[in-house]
Amino acid sequence: MSLPLPPYAQLTDFLPGEELDSVLEWVLDHEALFAPATIMSGDKAVVNAEWRVGLTCRDLGPLEPQLRKRMLDALPLVMAKTGATGPEPSTLELELAAHGDGAHYRPHTDLPIGARRKLRTIGDDRVLSSVLYFHAEPKAFSGGALRLFRLGADETDGESAFVEIPPMQNSLVVFHSWVRHEVRPVHCPSREFRNYRFALNCWFRRRLTSSE
Repeated sequence: MSLPLPPYAQLTDFLPGEELDSVLEWVLDHEALFAPATIMSGDKAVVNAEWRVGLTCRDLGPLEPQLRKRMLDALPLVMAKTGATGPEPSTLELELAAHGDGAHYRPHTDLPIGARRKLRTIGDDRVLSSVLYFHAEPKAFSGGALRLFRLGADETDGESAFVEIPPMQNSLVVFHSWVRHEVRPVHCPSREFRNYRFALNCWFRRRLTSSE
């Protein structure tokens, strides 16, 4: 008997074509804003190439208002499709990501659990994680799939432990932030920024109370 899949949803053709083109154009014109991706070590953000390789950017410039609106407009639908319950998230956290040759992100969760969770204080907590994929045409990279691990799976379960979702152009993938997931290695032979695997990461957040 296979282990259950975590609840997730994939929406295709998420942005109108002109909006998608403008996002890609802005990203390609602002390569200098991207910096090496970090992970949390205790309460500090550090670069750890063994665990995560990629580039990120929190400055979305003039793109931010419209992208924020698109994500908020989609929230009721993605909550329904993922079975999310409780109060509707009230804030968003946005980040652009660029993955070139050799980029990856080892298995992790977007929500602190266990000892990491004890470091959290009252504030906004991630509820749903979403990834909007986009790239220049023709596509010049391979790999970079999002791997979602089945509930209760471990490394000894092999290919039955996960489902992989390819980074399809203009598709939005949404899953609960407690789901363990991984970004598989990207292969980009040209190593040129315009040929990278790009994504808009969006975390829907709600208030974290002292009792959680």
